[in-house]
Amino acid sequence: MRKKQCKLGVLALLLFAEYGFAQSKDSLSKENAIKEVVVVAFGKQKKEEITGSVQSLKAKDLSNLQNGNVLQGIGGKVAGVQVVSSGQPGSQPTIRMRGIGSINASSDPLIVLDGIPYSGNLNSIAGSDIESISFLEDASSNALYGSRGANGVIIVNTKRGKNKKLSVDVDVKTGVNFRSIEDYPVYTSPQDYYTAFYNRARIGEIARLKQPGAVPSGPAPHDVGLAALNKLGYNVYNVPFSQLIRQDGSFNPDAKLLYQDNWKKLLFKPALRREANVGINASGDQVKSYTSLNYLDDKGYLISSGFERFGIRSNLDYIITPKLKLTTALSYTYSKQDFGETGGFSNPFQFARNISPFYPVFLRDDNYQRLYDSYGNALYDYGDGQGPNGATRSYAVFENPVGNLQKDKSRTTSNIANANLGLNYEIIKGLDFTYNFGAYLENLRNLQFGNTEGGTSSSVGGTITRGSQFRYTLNHQQLLTYQKRFNKHSFNILIGHELNKIKNEGISGTKQQLLLPDSWSFDNAVKITDLSGSGYEYAVEGYFSRLLYNYDGKYFFNANVRRDGSSVFSPESRWGNFYGLGAAWNVAKEDFLKDNTVINALKLKVSYGQQGNDNILLNNSTRDYYAYQDIYGINNFGDGKPVLSLKKQGNKDLKWETSKNLNAGFEISLLNNRVSLNADYFERKVSDMIYTLPLPPSNSGSYVKYGNIGDMTNRGVQANVNVDILRNENVQWSFYANATHYKNKITRLPAEQRSTGLVTGLFILTEGGDRYTYYLKEFAGINPENGDALWYRTTINPATQKEERTITNNYKEATDYNTGKSAIPKVYGGFGTDITYKRLNLSVNFAYQLGGYGYDDIYRSLFHSDTYGSNYSTDLDKTWTPENPNAALPRVDLTSTNQNGNSTLYLIKSDYISLQDVTLSYQLSDEFAKQAGLSGLKVYLTGNNLYLWSKRKGYDPRASLTGVSDSYKYSLLSSVSLGFKLTF
Repeated sequence: MRKKQCKLGVLALLLFAEYGFAQSKDSLSKENAIKEVVVVAFGKQKKEEITGSVQSLKAKDLSNLQNGNVLQGIGGKVAGVQVVSSGQPGSQPTIRMRGIGSINASSDPLIVLDGIPYSGNLNSIAGSDIESISFLEDASSNALYGSRGANGVIIVNTKRGKNKKLSVDVDVKTGVNFRSIEDYPVYTSPQDYYTAFYNRARIGEIARLKQPGAVPSGPAPHDVGLAALNKLGYNVYNVPFSQLIRQDGSFNPDAKLLYQDNWKKLLFKPALRREANVGINASGDQVKSYTSLNYLDDKGYLISSGFERFGIRSNLDYIITPKLKLTTALSYTYSKQDFGETGGFSNPFQFARNISPFYPVFLRDDNYQRLYDSYGNALYDYGDGQGPNGATRSYAVFENPVGNLQKDKSRTTSNIANANLGLNYEIIKGLDFTYNFGAYLENLRNLQFGNTEGGTSSSVGGTITRGSQFRYTLNHQQLLTYQKRFNKHSFNILIGHELNKIKNEGISGTKQQLLLPDSWSFDNAVKITDLSGSGYEYAVEGYFSRLLYNYDGKYFFNANVRRDGSSVFSPESRWGNFYGLGAAWNVAKEDFLKDNTVINALKLKVSYGQQGNDNILLNNSTRDYYAYQDIYGINNFGDGKPVLSLKKQGNKDLKWETSKNLNAGFEISLLNNRVSLNADYFERKVSDMIYTLPLPPSNSGSYVKYGNIGDMTNRGVQANVNVDILRNENVQWSFYANATHYKNKITRLPAEQRSTGLVTGLFILTEGGDRYTYYLKEFAGINPENGDALWYRTTINPATQKEERTITNNYKEATDYNTGKSAIPKVYGGFGTDITYKRLNLSVNFAYQLGGYGYDDIYRSLFHSDTYGSNYSTDLDKTWTPENPNAALPRVDLTSTNQNGNSTLYLIKSDYISLQDVTLSYQLSDEFAKQAGLSGLKVYLTGNNLYLWSKRKGYDPRASLTGVSDSYKYSLLSSVSLGFKLTF
């Protein structure tokens, strides 16, 4: 077998050489590769001159993505970058670059739009308007952004006018959105559920009777099981509960199903997706113009959810005089986002998974016939006793997400205007002054409407909550650039100043007791229950300089320095100094490689720098803009008198989190630039991390205080490889892959926590451990006699005074252990291929991660031991029963609530491979296009998030950075669309 594989490998290489090289007509030259230009901080650089780690995605890489926020679709496309998304259309994904930047401060990268830091959501920008996205990952690349660049920088550049007189590009596509993966398998048959619930009670009684001194609670376990069915309330069969299941445990064959509603089919339905983009290029000798219009209607597969956007953009470049140039980037976006991710029992994802299959969606009378209102609209069953025979639910009474989503509303509308202006003046040859001004204005309006007919809001006569928030950001940049070249030396010196200010004001109010059931107006409600307002101001100012040096196109050096002041910190700690240094050697230009036909390009590079982080997060994940000041709340305890209470204690000694970054790597191109490989080693050392300080017991949790308490490192490697397998007149076939591996390590904690560590939820922070190491009770198996779950317990032997591990069936006595297992994957990345045959093109892209662990809390919750009538996993047949004493899972009954408590039993490998996107396109001939009055016409079929290979059905490792499954989160969606690209 190995000989055959070897022969096949040799044959493949021969074919590669024969067809890939001999027939190549359009191969890239060295010169083209060297001249590639990449967008970097405050300008552009040739790729060969970059001393750090900068990766780019071009317009062609983004054109097939179908996301309201373009960053949702880049998973697996960029080494070092992790993307965690929600299925909610238009949502903002979580982005991590090269590991974890902080524990309690933000780890989000800075987004820069057309040269100006951007404080909005990128769902306001159509992907068709984006020319390129650059990812700056090391200090020499992003140090010029100072305090905001510690977690990486994403530079988004929109399209501008090109060197052509007039052209119009139209891209129209229509498709369908649907749920990406199937949910966890649960019981869908009332018969199966009733039988399972009966058995939970029967088995629980059998296990109880095995305890010493136990007294029977009924005539027999069978009767206990039948009696338990009455707790469910609703019987959807024509025989009473007492006759539903026979003595041998089989279901009564005479029982006939009277009715059944399917919650999932009513909540989750394929939905329409429509998108249209028009881009107009109009350029002359002195003016270049790009104007665009875009519209997106991206409906979610969850009913009543979706994202709608309309935008307009105008980017202009003016040559006023040979020395004076003006650039503008003006845009306006209106968007509307309808949400489905509510919390509590009304959350549709949690509800549809957990509601038992016999509980009805629609209200029925005592004859089980559906009821309608006077307008012919179906009425909904809220489980509150209005249903057949006055039955009430034991699960989620007063909730019905199908009815709520039809009648309730959770919506955010936004109006966003963004203006970037740049004025460049050439003072003398080589000396330029640039003034950039950016203004971002955003008005958000939130609506929460609870109907009067059903759900918890109906108990107060309906509710209306409205909020309005206005935010603006102003950015001023003054840049002085001097370029000089003499002999083989080239210098570029930048001196700059930047001032960034943000101001936010908001107001929110809630009223109850509506008169008209369908009016969202505040005037429709009579009782004010809440009225509040808030606001903040933030400013950061920086002075910076950069030196770029190039000798003979072989040796490159850069140095960056920036001094930032942030309003977050006290005046004594406000200013921080940040820097970046980098060097690169273009080895391929040396004489000993100059004429080499195998190595076309080879660059060695190294960089080092320091940055800061002032983006401190409060416990509710909102940003703390007043870290050094005490924050008070004003309360009313019923007597109408305002009372102050301390919410957060300020800390004047709080200072910047500091990130020191090292990057070393190489870039090589081989075989006429057909094979390229970039590899980097990186270190991020984060010191003075901000975290909650331990406070005296008298605090009793009423307020918090933050301090600089610890240090952390991220060490890893990342690599990209691109291969042109075939490149000739008729066929072009390329392949790419990237991989990132890193280890996170906490190197310092406060003295009082060094021995015990810091426990945060399911994780423990210890010196030498990482940020996401699980801290859980260790599952020790199952008692085959009664099905009890067993856990390990560490105690002190009184005789030896040494620790001993024993086993207990008492969950509260079990010991929590550092499992040594982490949610951080060993490696993550992506791979894909692009094949073109004449006018036909196929592009396929994958993302993956390997080697980490997740905690499947959803799966755990589906083995509950309670009487609330919520659903079970179909893996219930793998739990202990008297008939299955050697089962893999412990007994599930109706009273032993700790049988499925948090433990290592529910850790799961978080490995996955995801088919991210596939696009098949055909470029029609020029002759056909001309007959249609066009200069170009392309037809394409594209799909995103099409398939997932993972450990367990229902568990989606892509949806959580921590690996913990979230029962309330909007599961990822898939999209398939048919599109047309027309050029006039």
